[in-house]
Amino acid sequence: MKRFTPILHHSIIIFLVIFSNIVFAQNDDSIKTSNPFVKGGAYDKPFVTNVFSKTAIGGYVETVFKIERADGITEEITFEARRFNLFAHSIISQRTRFFTEIEFEHGTEEINIEFAALDFDITSFATFRGGIILSPLGKFNLTHDAPLNELTDRPIVSTEIIPTALSEAGMGFYGSLFPSANSRLTYELYAVNGFNDGIITNGSGTQIREGRGDVGEDNNQLPSFVGRMGYSPLENVELGLSAHSGIYNTFNVDGLEIDDKRNLTIAAFDWEYNTEEFDFIGEYARSTIEIQKSLQGLFAERQQGMYAQCNYRFGKKYFSFLPLSYFTAVARYEFVDFDTELKGDALQNITFGINFRPTSDTVFKLDYHYQWNWNRVDVVGNAAGINFGVASYF
Repeated sequence: MKRFTPILHHSIIIFLVIFSNIVFAQNDDSIKTSNPFVKGGAYDKPFVTNVFSKTAIGGYVETVFKIERADGITEEITFEARRFNLFAHSIISQRTRFFTEIEFEHGTEEINIEFAALDFDITSFATFRGGIILSPLGKFNLTHDAPLNELTDRPIVSTEIIPTALSEAGMGFYGSLFPSANSRLTYELYAVNGFNDGIITNGSGTQIREGRGDVGEDNNQLPSFVGRMGYSPLENVELGLSAHSGIYNTFNVDGLEIDDKRNLTIAAFDWEYNTEEFDFIGEYARSTIEIQKSLQGLFAERQQGMYAQCNYRFGKKYFSFLPLSYFTAVARYEFVDFDTELKGDALQNITFGINFRPTSDTVFKLDYHYQWNWNRVDVVGNAAGINFGVASYF
């Protein structure tokens, strides 16, 4: 929780309308003020500290050195300017605020508006949100910033089954309730444009990440729905259930029906338990994709994956000239099955890492991963790699 102490004062200001009149547990001020809606989410950034002006600007940067080998062949030895993201946050009025994030990947190879949403507080437990949102599908999609995460690479289930960063144009509501003095229930529910035909027209089988929709307009004029519910029986524990469902293909052109409607549903379960020294986090996701009969057997109709990660913090007193510094040892196991109907077409990965933080917002990461990759005919290949990365909020 020490990472969040510098923004405690501003958290009170931003969330005053949301938390001041909660109908449950009205006497438990510690829950209402010290715990952000989503730890590491849109409004839990270190730059959001200037409460005396209307707009604050910040961001983060990430650079990585990679060595990759697959089946005994060196594939990459390279530096990668992975991300440069800019944030802007504006308090427009007592009930209205705006947040945006613009991402520059690999220099300027990709430029995306990752988040650009207007929030309007209606009641203490309901806020309207509209714009380009980070879909609440699993927790990692909401908290994927490089300085926040302990390993260089994102979990595979969170990039392949849940295609992080999943940004969609949409509108909906979010809020918090307090069933008891020590517990909290959060929810997010939005109607969004959803995915498109790229899931199966990418030329490489079923790939959900290739079907991320256009934030400009829907390809089939039928909205999809995405939502997440998080339950914290205690402040240091959270369990989350989420789902995304809707028609992904173009089935009608100028009033002419050209295809049957085909649905994509992704369901996820995430968990997190924190102590002063340890974090235990993870996520499981499963997708069901309706495929036309002529492609069944060639394209996957069901996919699933999970990761489980343990972080151990130590060394807080090692350097007197860096009183806020500490180390973190990390271990992560992950598995993704790209076609649950086949014995092959799967991936398993183990990662070990250690990182150093001179402050909580800046991190130097060193990690090693070893991977087993089964193709669709169940032939296994091996790969390994070393990453050294640096990431920092500013």
